Amino acid sequence: MRSALSHIGRISGNIGASAVVALAILAGNAHAQIAADGLMPRAPLLITPMVSGILLCNEGNQRTELTTLEQIEEWCEKNHQTRDLAAKAALDELEPNGPAGKVQLGYTLLVPLLELYEKQGNDWRISPARAKKYLNVISVIDRPVVVYLMGDHYDSSSALSQELARDPQNLLAYASGPVPVTRYIGHGIIPFTLRTDENIPVNRYRFQALRYMTQQLRALDAPTRSRIAAVTLAGEIHHMYPDFENGVGEFDHIKVTDYRPESQQEFRAWLKDKYGTVERLNRKLGFRYAAMADIEAPSLDIRTQPLKTFAQHYDAYAAGTLPMSGWLWDPEKKIDQITLHVDGKFHAAVAVGLGRMDVYRAKPEVTTPNTGFRGLIDFSAMAPGKHVAQMVASSKGKRFLLGEREFVVVPPDQSSTSAIPQPQRLKGLPEAGELASVQLWLDRPKPLQDVYYNPMAREWNRFRAHQVNQLLDHFYRIARAEGLPADLLYSHQIIPETNGAWNPVLFASDQSISNTTPWRTGINQYGASPYVFEYLNERLVRAYGVPEFNPLQGRNPEAARAALVRHYQAGARFVSPFFISVVPARLRAADDKRLFDIATDNPVDGNDAFHDTLQWFVRK
Repeated sequence: MRSALSHIGRISGNIGASAVVALAILAGNAHAQIAADGLMPRAPLLITPMVSGILLCNEGNQRTELTTLEQIEEWCEKNHQTRDLAAKAALDELEPNGPAGKVQLGYTLLVPLLELYEKQGNDWRISPARAKKYLNVISVIDRPVVVYLMGDHYDSSSALSQELARDPQNLLAYASGPVPVTRYIGHGIIPFTLRTDENIPVNRYRFQALRYMTQQLRALDAPTRSRIAAVTLAGEIHHMYPDFENGVGEFDHIKVTDYRPESQQEFRAWLKDKYGTVERLNRKLGFRYAAMADIEAPSLDIRTQPLKTFAQHYDAYAAGTLPMSGWLWDPEKKIDQITLHVDGKFHAAVAVGLGRMDVYRAKPEVTTPNTGFRGLIDFSAMAPGKHVAQMVASSKGKRFLLGEREFVVVPPDQSSTSAIPQPQRLKGLPEAGELASVQLWLDRPKPLQDVYYNPMAREWNRFRAHQVNQLLDHFYRIARAEGLPADLLYSHQIIPETNGAWNPVLFASDQSISNTTPWRTGINQYGASPYVFEYLNERLVRAYGVPEFNPLQGRNPEAARAALVRHYQAGARFVSPFFISVVPARLRAADDKRLFDIATDNPVDGNDAFHDTLQWFVRK
């Protein structure tokens, strides 16, 4: 979720209608175009902010003797104040006359599935009373609602979650053992399994709660049920890696999941289903396995660990792809295009406009976090030896060298490649850094990066992506079996590829976003990278939702307006700003940095300006 869930916890295409509209948005003049009715006709876009403290009532919040969220919640219930919700008042303040027009204000209702349970003797049973509290919110707030049925690693605050975390069978595993429980911005992270076996205790509980809540949603009276605009499933489903909060950009010494014995057995079954026989697998991949049972998921780095067979090698590049990435700040828009060339020839297009919050926060003169670029070098079929990759920038018909790196494709036996001739390269190109006002940096690969292609590593990464899809599919099939309409069901996925400094291999989640999944696509967006629209277009995704959104652009308030307009034009069904809070200020944690708290008194990353943007947008 990459979000401040510590505040929520248990409470909780074409840019324009015409060239004129498009240019106005790019120039930051979205306000004037909205006021001039410049939006293309379509169904209303729902702005559905996640609300922290959604079960709290107004009077309970004002009682200073109540010192915890639980006490306020209990007071509200005991004193029959559960219809006077603070969230309702906050939403009515943003859009005073109720939802109407082309942009309508609703809200997102977070329901952590494992928090629906209470201990009864030695058993954990679903508490109808707890579930009813969430259902009551839908009845009380007469606005469109996105119901977020959370069952991922963020569902970690309940006593049941803590108990499940002590049982390794519920957890993902590195090759070295279970993934430890960790934290993200003050919120607990429990690396629950991605396997779908309902005999695993955590699955038994979260799938049972999913069935119960979908049944309860269906049982709502028709007027209340009609407010449900979408149901997002599970949360950010992906694989795990060390240092959850800071390790997203690790490439040199990666550890990934899931190496539990049962998961590896499923990997072998997946390979058998794909290849049929071990003989055919050997022919296709170039190995000499005697039987499928002999296959192990690759987990060893050939540089530092002894291998029995090359099929055991695994690192960030072993699947045959080497990223070439960095950042470019070009405030005067002098560079028109960036292309990737290998050995003097065009190799691949380069993604630009990727999020680089690290650069944005470190350099005051940079006014957008969307400065990242990345090209992918497919070396799986390249000859052994040294190669050279060059990033080439075009400016007014002239080419400039943005950066270059030599890399070495090493054969599986690690034999010497020194006798192989030097590669060809583009010569005589002036440096892009010579262009006035342009700043740039090439982060990776490191000089003379050695790479080893292991076909089994490629299969392992594909299987890991398959596991992500399978779990999402299981949530989807349960929701459908209980009668929720298909057009209401969305994923709630993060897109690592939109973040220029992240390593998508760690997550293995990109295949869950396409136009072929039975669920509708839901993508979380932080930093408002324009690349997300290219990403969706490449996958032919049209109707989609944004279950979490925060532009994080305090230096450019117009960026949030432009991003919201572009989501409108691209066909988003809903956008859920993350987050607005109705939790009393006296109950904020001492170390609360308010990174995502959208409020008029919070200048962090422009959250105050974003609040003004939301108010402006929903009133148009």
